[in-house]
Amino acid sequence: MTVLTRRRLLGASATLAAGGLLAPVLTQAAEPLRVWRYKGSAASYMSLAGQADTPYPVQWVDIAGGTLVLEALRSGSLDYTQMSEVPPVFAAIAQVPLAVVAVLPGARQDIGLIVSRTAGIERVSDLKGRSVSYVRGTNNQYYLIDLLNRAGLSLSDIQPVPMPMQEALIAFRSGHVDALVAGGISALQATAEQGVRLENASLFLGNTLIAARHGALEDTVKRAQIGDFLRRERATWTWVATHPQVWAEHSASLTGIAADLYLRQFRERDRPVSLEAISEPAIRSAQHVADTFFENRLVRQRVDVRPLWQDDFKPFLEA
Repeated sequence: MTVLTRRRLLGASATLAAGGLLAPVLTQAAEPLRVWRYKGSAASYMSLAGQADTPYPVQWVDIAGGTLVLEALRSGSLDYTQMSEVPPVFAAIAQVPLAVVAVLPGARQDIGLIVSRTAGIERVSDLKGRSVSYVRGTNNQYYLIDLLNRAGLSLSDIQPVPMPMQEALIAFRSGHVDALVAGGISALQATAEQGVRLENASLFLGNTLIAARHGALEDTVKRAQIGDFLRRERATWTWVATHPQVWAEHSASLTGIAADLYLRQFRERDRPVSLEAISEPAIRSAQHVADTFFENRLVRQRVDVRPLWQDDFKPFLEA
């Protein structure tokens, strides 16, 4: 007798989806798939990529990130989201019911330390006593800690100024902070004005994780929807990689940031954004983040991140 494990069922579902036979399951939803959305996420480009016409309802959840996303997962008002490698550390401690199901691998250009041209900061050790802004509870915070530790410093050696990125950019422009950790288009905004990106010894790339709520994963229909949505998100990023001009212009219309700056971001990234199945290197990267937060006394206990990762959705990410 064949034992039908959850993984086998999902593998079978992927095969059915490839043949269009999963559509009846996907349309059986009594509730929509609740997906977190923000400007720049795959949701912003799905229509352009021809991936928005899902056979099931999607409810976009437009909230700030960080703890609000974790609370939305806990309350059941969110099924599918993306986050940095930091929130799962706190989710494990607080027992937020989430599982990491896919990864958007980071690139060297995705994150960096930007210093004011007039601050006299030439190396990481020069940050001692200086004001540095970062977004708390994100890869930016981990990156700064890792950077300081490699230089023999800690957060107590600088003037840490945690704040949302848009506020950090304003503070940086006005000279109220000497440096900031930023990534992507925010880093380019800072360097295009009065900042210089400081090359450094940190090897951290900053993966983005796709997570789903346990309750949604335990529901047969919603599991199928999540698999389908992963497939659509993967296809959307593939479309972006081959349509940079359209992507840049649409991004500019969403944010008011010049399309030329988005094109520069696209050209300078050492690899296109792609959605991939989870891997051992990705798990090790997340574990290093968790260990660093504990060693720097930012969490009260060690966290084993491996139980948070679930590779059942690999068929949807390789088809």
